[in-house]
Amino acid sequence: MCHKGAKLACMFLILLSLAACSTANSTTSLSEGTGQQETASTPAASQSSSQPAGEAENAAPAVQVDEAKLQELASQFSEGTPAKSITLSVSITELFDALKLELTGVPTTKSTLPEAYTEVPRVGSSHQPDLEQIAKLEPSIVLAPASIKDSIDKMLKPAGIPAAYLPADSLDELKLSTAVLGRVYNKEEQATQVLEDFAKKEAEAIEASKGKDAPKVMILFGSAESLMVMNDNTFAGSIAHNLGAANVLSDVLKQTETYVPLNMESIVTANPDVILLVAHGDPAAVAQKFEEDVKKNGAWEKLAAFQNGKLKTLDYNLFGIASLVKAPDAYKEMANILYN
Repeated sequence: MCHKGAKLACMFLILLSLAACSTANSTTSLSEGTGQQETASTPAASQSSSQPAGEAENAAPAVQVDEAKLQELASQFSEGTPAKSITLSVSITELFDALKLELTGVPTTKSTLPEAYTEVPRVGSSHQPDLEQIAKLEPSIVLAPASIKDSIDKMLKPAGIPAAYLPADSLDELKLSTAVLGRVYNKEEQATQVLEDFAKKEAEAIEASKGKDAPKVMILFGSAESLMVMNDNTFAGSIAHNLGAANVLSDVLKQTETYVPLNMESIVTANPDVILLVAHGDPAAVAQKFEEDVKKNGAWEKLAAFQNGKLKTLDYNLFGIASLVKAPDAYKEMANILYN
């Protein structure tokens, strides 16, 4: 047994030991609770740093969406969650399908729509909506691409048909619109899952192209009558950009517009390593016309892309319409063209 002085010493040592244990436990708890901080721009729940190493490595990349833009777009749905929705865009229709949402009407199109909407009434195209059919379906909201808001407004507003407009041209815009639909239609968990699954596939595609010499690319878009040059704020442009390619329109010619009329003199100056064509309308006819123009105009022969055999018509099924669903395959195709 301890003497009186020894007892005091023993008690002092015990208290020190308990204090040390308490401090150690406090530090561990703080460490376990300090994971990746969830920001206002992230629709997905953040992953905790207490995940096992293996699970952390396999976790989907963080999905970030501009919360201010999300709220601005969601504010168009002032009446709350729409009971009956109609889409005028294949891209937006695919996002509804990804979130397992019902639709009252879908666009009339030659493109393949999701199987879930096979029996849903067609309501005309984004450029020529069938106002009579739309009115008959009595929608709570009609959703169309933000890029054609002015022209659709002129048709829908006089008819008293409510509309909302979502950006759907580039990959980032498709991601943002997915988050908006998740918020508006109470499908945020599903939207997060869709975006995380895509982010993982996208990260794999981008990783495979790292370390390779990035080419200068020019992307053309148009019909047999006219061609435009596109920048990165488009579906094909955003994919090429994410894979490391430099877009001559923005990076070399310093143009800020999304679409600029084709100017052969400027193109010769930019001298792209790769020239890609996204055909509109009749893809086969546009491709044929492009090939004929190349043969007639000797200026094309001076370009590095022509000399390297890198004048390519992109597969319309993959690049003709912005698609989050088809983007993983579009990444593979684009990488093959740019780097092989």
